[in-house]
Amino acid sequence: MHDQPFGQRILSWAGGPAEADRFVALGGIRLPAEPDPAALRHALDAVVARHPVLGQGPVPLRIVEDVWAAAAAGRYPPDARCLLWAYLAGTELLLVAHHNVTDPWSMRLLVREVLKPGSGPAPSYHDSASTHPPHRVARFAPFWNRMLTDVPALASGGGGDVGTAEVRAPSGITQRQAGAVARAVRSTPFVVLFTAFARALDQLRQGDAVVPVLTHGRRRSDWDTVGLYMNVLPVRLATSTVGAVHGAFAEAYANEIPFPLLLDAVPQAEALFTEGGPSLAQFEVIQVPAGGGIEALTIPAGLGLGGPVLPVNGLTFWLEPGAGGAYTVCLRYHRSYGEAEMRALIGRFVDRWEEIDAHATRA
Repeated sequence: MHDQPFGQRILSWAGGPAEADRFVALGGIRLPAEPDPAALRHALDAVVARHPVLGQGPVPLRIVEDVWAAAAAGRYPPDARCLLWAYLAGTELLLVAHHNVTDPWSMRLLVREVLKPGSGPAPSYHDSASTHPPHRVARFAPFWNRMLTDVPALASGGGGDVGTAEVRAPSGITQRQAGAVARAVRSTPFVVLFTAFARALDQLRQGDAVVPVLTHGRRRSDWDTVGLYMNVLPVRLATSTVGAVHGAFAEAYANEIPFPLLLDAVPQAEALFTEGGPSLAQFEVIQVPAGGGIEALTIPAGLGLGGPVLPVNGLTFWLEPGAGGAYTVCLRYHRSYGEAEMRALIGRFVDRWEEIDAHATRA
């Protein structure tokens, strides 16, 4: 049995997703006016005081010319006294926090608190695996044994290169559009975007596909808590209609348990999701709490920070909301696939999305 918190287990994973001192979550915003640095430092230190999982202040705040260049040049050790760093360039503020104690949802909470400081103690972070009822794991283990038996791999890439690479491209899809399509087909924005991705995978699939999906992993009581709550939810897809994807995701979600406990409960799971495992396609739509009037900054390509939670044996595809709620497609892939093939996958995703959108409009 493993008793490490999820964040620590990620960092100790053989062939893990990123260098430990580059494995961070980011939250960039455009402020309504250039702030007073002293007041900003005070606000940042107050945020750390409210969320002990971030360590102890003071928060390192650097005044720079380009927040992205400065952040990319930095190092963020997981054993630092303070696990939150900040960069300011005019009205652009970038928060960087170590990923073993934060997630994208947490970064939006931190940004909101800097803009409008909270009062009173914040909810305390707890590791979900350590508090999950054991009887739920035992009850759901048979389901996961079935789902994770004879998992088909994606078609292998044609190249012989090793390592991973990343591409980013605007999708032309906004959160508002995804919501409108979801309402038209009586589903959720996540499911319709997931369906477009599942259809785009058809040329790489060999029968069923098991797609590890990242969820925000939060109960309602955790919505205002900073911490690493993200969970990995493997979804097995046979067909890629909206209804079939909705049903497969709903069934997996109904049986969700924290991923470290899934690895412990299902003997074959560890080999599926570690370095050197089968070539799988991971999928995520970055989810953050709504509201706050925040103008988010779009993360540029080639930053070299962060990274998928699971090792990339095939590819990981995620949608990142930026300015105006527009999604950027982010794709990290094993180099054996080649950049041209991966850009073609992005093109197919956008095409399949447009088909779903057009069908919903006609319905």
